[in-house]
Amino acid sequence: MTHFNHYQPTKLSFGPGNVNQIGQMVAQYGRRCLVVSEPIFDAVKPAYERIFSLLAEQQIEVTHFDGVVPNPPTTVVELGRQVGVAAGCDVVLAIGGGSSIDTAKIIAATMNVETIDWAHWFANYDSPFGDVKALPAPTMPLIAIPTTSGTGSQVTHAAVITDLESHSKLTLFHPEFYPCEAIIDPELMLTLPPRMTAMTGFDAFSHAFESYTGTKPSPLVDSLALEAMKLVVENLPHVVANGSDLEGRCRLATADTLGGISLANGGAGAPHPLGEILGSSKTNLPHGLTLAVVYPAYVQLQWRKQPERYAKVAELFGAVGSTEEKAQSLAQHMVTFLQQIGLEHNLTQVGVTEEDVAALEPAFCFNLPLTSGDEMKTILRASLA
Repeated sequence: MTHFNHYQPTKLSFGPGNVNQIGQMVAQYGRRCLVVSEPIFDAVKPAYERIFSLLAEQQIEVTHFDGVVPNPPTTVVELGRQVGVAAGCDVVLAIGGGSSIDTAKIIAATMNVETIDWAHWFANYDSPFGDVKALPAPTMPLIAIPTTSGTGSQVTHAAVITDLESHSKLTLFHPEFYPCEAIIDPELMLTLPPRMTAMTGFDAFSHAFESYTGTKPSPLVDSLALEAMKLVVENLPHVVANGSDLEGRCRLATADTLGGISLANGGAGAPHPLGEILGSSKTNLPHGLTLAVVYPAYVQLQWRKQPERYAKVAELFGAVGSTEEKAQSLAQHMVTFLQQIGLEHNLTQVGVTEEDVAALEPAFCFNLPLTSGDEMKTILRASLA
C-alpha cells in the first residue's frame, strides 16, 4: 500500500500578464507593503515601475527594501526587517529570484519579534520534515513574484540564509514560510540574461531530480518531478539561445513551479548541501552553477543505488538500451546538456582547486539518507575533472 503526505498551501496565479492582479491581491492582506528585492537595474526597471503603479492604484503605501544580495546573509535580513518595522508594514511582497524570496520569508517571519536569536533559528528550524516547532511570533502575510525560473522558492517552505557566524549557507524550514499567494508571470522573465536563464533552469531540474530520486517518493512527487525535468530538457537550450520566446518561458516557469512543489514534498539530495557549501564564502559561486559542477560526478557515483529511476531520467535525454546502460549513461548526457546551455560541468572549469576542495572537505561531517559524508567528499573530489 502507498502512503504519503503532500502539502502545498500557496495560492498560484500563473500566466503572461497576470502581474496586473498584484494590486488587488496585496490589498486583501494589508495597506502598507514592504517590497523586498535586489537593487533595480535598467532592464527590469519598467517591470518594477509597473508593479508600483498597480499598488498605488489600490492606495497601498509602499516601502521598498532593495538591499538583497546573492547568498543573502543574516545582516541583510536584519536590515530589511528593521525597514519594514519602522514603516509599520503589514504585508510583505517579494520580487525577484530565490535570494529575494528567501530573504522576504525570514523578514515576514521576524517582523513581530524584538530581536532575532539566530542560533535558536538555525538550531530549531533546520529540518524540512518531521516535528514542527512554533515560530517565536506570528508571521506577516507574504506574496511572491518570481522573476526567474529555477529556485521554486515561491512554492516551498525553505529559505537559504548565510550565517555570518559560521560563514556557511544554511536552510531554514517552516510551514509558515510558504507565501500566501504567488504570481508567476513569464513576461517578467523575458529580460533574464542567457547565463542566468541556464543556471536557474538547471536549478529547477535539480529540484525535480533530487525529489524523484529521494527518500520520499509518491505518485504526486514522481509525476510532478518527471514533468518538470522533461520541460527543462526540452525547452532550456532553446530559451537560453532565444530569451524572448514567451512560450518557452512559460514552460520553464511551469517546470520551476512543479520542481519547487516536488522539492517541498520530496526533499533535496546530496547535490544541494554540496552546492550550498561550495556557494559559501570559500568560493561564493552562484547556486545554480554549484549544482552544475557537481552533478555529473554525483550521478556517475550514485546511479547504481536507483538504476530504474536514473534510467527513466536518462530517457528524457534520449538514452536507449538496457536499464543499466541508460542509467550509466546519464552522467555523460548531463555533461552534454550543460555544455549545450553554456554551463561548466566540473570544479576546475570554475577555478576551484584541489586546495579549495581540501579546505571544504571538513564541512562534510554529516550523513544523508542516501549519501554519506565520505561519499560527498568523494563526489567533491571527482568533480574536479
